[in-house]
Amino acid sequence: MFPTREDVHGIRRLEVLREAAASFNFKGYHGTSMNEIAASLGVTKAALYHYFPNKTSLLAACFEHAMDAAFASMERARKEGRNGRERLVLTMSYYVAQLINELNCCVVLMEDRALEPEDQAKLVRQRDRFERALRGFIREGIDDGSVVPCDPKLAIFVILGAMNWVPKWFKPSGVWKPDQLNTALAQMFERLISSSPVAAMAGDVGELPSRSDPPSSLSALAELGRGARVTKIAKKIKQSR
Repeated sequence: MFPTREDVHGIRRLEVLREAAASFNFKGYHGTSMNEIAASLGVTKAALYHYFPNKTSLLAACFEHAMDAAFASMERARKEGRNGRERLVLTMSYYVAQLINELNCCVVLMEDRALEPEDQAKLVRQRDRFERALRGFIREGIDDGSVVPCDPKLAIFVILGAMNWVPKWFKPSGVWKPDQLNTALAQMFERLISSSPVAAMAGDVGELPSRSDPPSSLSALAELGRGARVTKIAKKIKQSR
């Protein structure tokens, strides 16, 4: 039940990624220094180099984490969704939950030009594969009748453009809770492509059910745990400081 050395290293690495991603999203990659990231974490700059050799490798790790979350979200949605529309909306919902939850370390996917050529090429391949799979859900939905006939490429560009920008403006300390925002976004994405769209959506995001409220189908849509064990270990490490 006690965290191993590998657990501690992994959790602290995630803490560095999370802080770096927050800074990159707020100030931009070029506007963020390793000194600032270290200061925010209360450690020395040298301590950061124990986990990442330089700022570029830190950015690459943020992108890698984001894409890992994207594909994990897609695989879960592929198993749970009953048609193309559900698989697409669930993928987006689970992915947004990763982008904005408390342990996230996903960076806005707009800073890829700062990557080393090899890392950028890898990211482009992963991103293209993810987008192709999402377009596949659109085509699947058109075929099964759950998605209105549309251009799959344009539909996915619109959805990803909206979704990838969320970490840029969303603040966990703001009026909206992460799961409330996630539910509202899922409603919008679904209505955008649905062959039988609902007549109305949430009039006030802040009034949607949250985790502190009784379980409901809306709040359940936003659930994507990062693992109870990891969360407990992270809390233990913070409490021991």
